[in-house]
Amino acid sequence: MSPVRTAVVILGLFASTLAGPVAAASPRAEFLFVGSYHMDNPGRDVVNVVADDVLGAKRQREIEAVAEQLARYRPTKVMIEAGADRQPRIDRDYAASCAGERPLRRSETEQLGFRIACAAGLPTVFAVDADDLAPGVEPASIDYTAALARTGQQPAYDAFLGEMQVWSEADQRVLASGTVREMLRHLNADPWRAENARSYHALAQFGSVDDPVGARWVRYWYGRNLAIFNSIARGTGDGDRVLVIYGAGHGNHLQQMAADSGLYRMHAADAWLSLP
Repeated sequence: MSPVRTAVVILGLFASTLAGPVAAASPRAEFLFVGSYHMDNPGRDVVNVVADDVLGAKRQREIEAVAEQLARYRPTKVMIEAGADRQPRIDRDYAASCAGERPLRRSETEQLGFRIACAAGLPTVFAVDADDLAPGVEPASIDYTAALARTGQQPAYDAFLGEMQVWSEADQRVLASGTVREMLRHLNADPWRAENARSYHALAQFGSVDDPVGARWVRYWYGRNLAIFNSIARGTGDGDRVLVIYGAGHGNHLQQMAADSGLYRMHAADAWLSLP
């Protein structure tokens, strides 16, 4: 038998071995992703929604109402967008906030994540964020904005930014005229997620065949989300009801990974945010 034929047979046997248990597996836990806007205005995205003060009385009532709705999901684990290295600090802050000794800060990780977990009597929340480059990857190799001049793509990028600004302004109008619940429903709806996914494919086009800097950045973004999902999966036990509170831009990848993994029974955010 030729080496190529042998390799094909081996791969076929390997695939058939995997197919059995994967196909037969049943979900071991529940998964609910709620994508949020950044309530504390860190300003780190390509375009940013500007949040009004969530500590004001009106927004606090709205956030409490959302937290009550999501509490009905009965989470056993709440995962938040914070680096895993911050877990000891988060444990301390969470315990102090639940005890009424420390006010919740403006971020969605606390306004939603801490609030919901405290109400559920959970021992802590889980910091699962990852933002490291892969080994050997230099920051300059994924800096697509620096590549625009040498690729002659500045006009195309300006047009892309214009589209993103229009999209962001639509988000801003929803937040300005609506409630926190309405904003979260907007960010978790299929049209918003589809537009978000399209934007990453557009970014991947910047660069050239010899210098695919945009594609490298999107590869970094996918890798970051895979690392986040791995942390979520490692923190999941049998029977858990996992609630992930994260920036909405992570929703496409994290939900697809959760569904593809076979570990979870998936829940739609809108189903819980629409509860009376």
